Order: sequence, then C-alpha cells, then structure tokens
Amino acid sequence: MRTTLRGGEVLFTEGDAGDAFYVIEHGRIEISAHSHDGRKLALDILRDGDMFGEIALFGGDRTATATALTDCALRRIRRGEVMAALRRRPELALDFIDLLCDRLRVLSRKLEERAFQPVPVRIASRLLHLDARLGGASGAVAVSQADLADFVGATREAIAKTLAVWRGRNWVTLSRGAIRIVDRAALERILTTGEE
Repeated sequence: MRTTLRGGEVLFTEGDAGDAFYVIEHGRIEISAHSHDGRKLALDILRDGDMFGEIALFGGDRTATATALTDCALRRIRRGEVMAALRRRPELALDFIDLLCDRLRVLSRKLEERAFQPVPVRIASRLLHLDARLGGASGAVAVSQADLADFVGATREAIAKTLAVWRGRNWVTLSRGAIRIVDRAALERILTTGEE
C-alpha cells in the first residue's frame, strides 16, 4: 500500500503500536527519539530505498519517531503481509534477522560513540555520514547546526564553536541550513586520531 506524507508530517511517534514497516520510494525521513522533557535526539535521516519500522513489526511499540523532512512516497508493508510471505518462504526470515542485526550494530556503534568520543569526533563522524547519504556534488550537507547538535548529542554552542574552528582552518564552509565539507581528509583524520 502506498502512503504519502508532506514535509514536516509525522508518520508515527515513539510508543505508538506498530503493525507495518515502510520502504521509501522517494523523499527523506528523519528518525528521532525524544526525552520526557521534550529534548530530541536525531538518530538518522533515511532516503530513497531505505526501510524502517521493522522493529515494532515483530511485536512491541515504536522505538522512535518518524518525521518527513520532505514530501515523501512510502510503500507500507503490513505485519500480515510479512507473516504470509514468511510462511510461504521461511528463508526470508534470515533476511529479517540480518536486517535487525545490522540495526543493532549501528545502534551499538552510536551509543559507543556518544559515550566515549569527544564532540569534534562525533561531529566529524556525523557530517561524513550525512554527506555520504545526503550530500550533493558540492559537498554541502543540508543540515542546520541545531539539527547537527541533535544528531551528535551536544549543545548548539559546542557545535558552533567546533565548526567555527574548522571554518577558520578551511575544512568546512557554513551557510544558512547547510554545511559544506571542504577538506574531507581533515575530518577523516579526526576520526582516526581523535584530535583536531
């Protein structure tokens, strides 16, 4: 079944019952978690061809909130369809197990990064990740400093301070709602050495 969303529309919220997963035909979806006091932690931005929502498909509530960043068209696959396909072709269960294990690996890596890595390493990691997934040929990543703070679990001030240093070194350029990577090697070096 096809589902469409307008930019800014919430598809589901953390804690909602889940009976389907989704494949993005076109558009961008932000996956985020929210604390009880309203703070947001952006987990990822998904694009054409990505799947999401499969964790709640096998029982339990939604573990995150899915919000359309742009107008989107999604293919919704309900639990009943998945279970019928698994009965016909049990080997498909292995594909779902692989997918869920990949999700756990990514989550584990993100938790480790937040617990042990300094803010500049987290910023470099997230910028390179977003650039690989969303960046254009110019190297510009359409993300605001406030959104980047949500992604790395840091304050907006810490993001601004780090990016100002990097801009001074000509590693990045900043514009309203976008960050352009100028020196990719410098950011990759931060990931390997942990130093700016």
